[in-house]
Amino acid sequence: MLLFKKIYFTIKVILRIPTDFIKKNKIHFSTKISHNSLISDSKIGKENYIACNTVIINTRIGNYSSIAPGVQIGGMQHSYWWASTSPRLSKHCVYDNVTTIGNDVWIAAGCIIKQGVTIGDGAVIGAMSFVNTDIPENSIYFGSPAKFYKKRLDDNVFNDLKKSKYWDLNPKEALEILNQLEHEHSIPTSILHHP
Repeated sequence: MLLFKKIYFTIKVILRIPTDFIKKNKIHFSTKISHNSLISDSKIGKENYIACNTVIINTRIGNYSSIAPGVQIGGMQHSYWWASTSPRLSKHCVYDNVTTIGNDVWIAAGCIIKQGVTIGDGAVIGAMSFVNTDIPENSIYFGSPAKFYKKRLDDNVFNDLKKSKYWDLNPKEALEILNQLEHEHSIPTSILHHP
């Protein structure tokens, strides 16, 4: 079964190469992209997961991030301040602001992330949120517009995670570091034990 899964994802990566070239994408081969997703003019790091029905335009994504179904990141801002909002008529529509998603970010289902926004490493965006401002690292935001809920991890734990740069390592090495830090900091393994 594991061999079949590897073959399946290898074929998907090979088939996406021509499309990535045409759409000006640089996507690491280890990133898994589900069906019916539109990605254009974006650079996506390694070991990410992008679920179905996702739109990603002019975005840079780090490593180990997870994007749930139905998320929209980036895209044009129509010129509502000018005489026409149509990109066919208006040269004032804004489409070139890069959106940046850090490492190990989780964006839950149905979120809309406005172009030009930066989401920091380790952040979590709750389902159906509208993000129109930068989100700091190690934080949980949700709502429309998204508002701060709490820090995801204790600052000491997150600083050790950040110093380790586990997101630059392969999954086996990253997991070793995460397990070591879990033991050192007594990080809860279940939401039932989380305050």
